Amino acid sequence: MSTTSFKLKRHIISALVAMPLALSATYAFADEAAVEAAPAAAAEPASPHSVTFNLGLYSEYMFRGVALSDGPALQGGIDYAHTSGFYAGTWWSNIDKNNAGHDDSGAVPFSSGNKLETDWYVGFAKTLESGFGYNFLANYYYYPDREDSLSASNHGHKQDSLELSAALSYKWLTYTFYYMPTDYYGLNKTDSSFTELKTNGDTKGATYNELKFNYELPVGKLNLLAKVGYQHTPGLQGSEGDMAFGLSRNFSLPSADKPLEGFSAGAYYTKTFSVKNQDFYVSTDGRDTNAQKLWFFVKRTW
Repeated sequence: MSTTSFKLKRHIISALVAMPLALSATYAFADEAAVEAAPAAAAEPASPHSVTFNLGLYSEYMFRGVALSDGPALQGGIDYAHTSGFYAGTWWSNIDKNNAGHDDSGAVPFSSGNKLETDWYVGFAKTLESGFGYNFLANYYYYPDREDSLSASNHGHKQDSLELSAALSYKWLTYTFYYMPTDYYGLNKTDSSFTELKTNGDTKGATYNELKFNYELPVGKLNLLAKVGYQHTPGLQGSEGDMAFGLSRNFSLPSADKPLEGFSAGAYYTKTFSVKNQDFYVSTDGRDTNAQKLWFFVKRTW
C-alpha cells in the first residue's frame, strides 16, 4: 500500500468518526431536555394507522456504489404504515441527466435526460419477538421527464422499471434479495464487446444480493452501518460488487417550545469491486459514476 493511499484512507476514517461525534456533542443538551418533558395526559387509544414524512440533503445520491447525482441531492418521501405490517409510500430525488437518458451526440434528437427519479412502493414487514424479521417489497421506479433509456438501438423504451425484494433479518443483520422482472432501466442487451445488439430489451432478470450490518455503538449514540452487495445484470456488462461503511447519529434541535425531534446525520465511504466493464459506469459527459466516494447527509423524519 502506498503512503498516499494510506493517508487517504486514514483521512476517510477520521471524517467518518468526526461528523457524527460533533453532532453528538452539539445537540446533547437537546436530547437531555426531551427526557425532562412534562408528564403526559391520559393516553388515547393508539391508531393503527400512521403517516410519516422525510426530507434530507445528501452530498451525493449513492445507489449500490454508483453516484446517480453529480453533486448534492435533495431527497424526500411520504410513508403510510399499518400495525398489521402493511406499508406504502413514495420517495423522490434529483438525478444526473447525463447518467439517465441524456444524449448530446445527436443520435436521439431533443433528448434532455431524466433529472428526477420517483419511487412508488408497497410492502409488508414484521419483526418477531425472537428478533427475526422479514420484509417483502414491490418498488416501481418512475421518471417523470419521460426520456428514453440511453440505448442506441431502442429509442422509445422508457427507463421505468419494477423491482421486487425479500429480506430476512435477525437483530443487527439483514439479508435482502432484489429481482427486476422488467428490462434493466429500459436498456438493450449488449454483446461481449459492449456494443448494442439489434434487439429490443432482453435485460430482464437483474438481481442484487445485499448483506447489511446495523449496530448502535455503546459510545455517543453512534450507529455503525456496514454492507456488501453484488449487482448482476443479465444481457449487460454492468455487473459489479459494492461495499460501504460509516457512522450516523439521531439527534434533536432546541426550540422555544420543545426540542425538534427526528433528525439524523452521518458520513459513509463507498467503494466498488469486481467491475465487469468500467465503460458501463461512465456517464455521457465522461463522469466516473462508480468511483470510491466519501459522502454525507442530514435528514429529518416527522
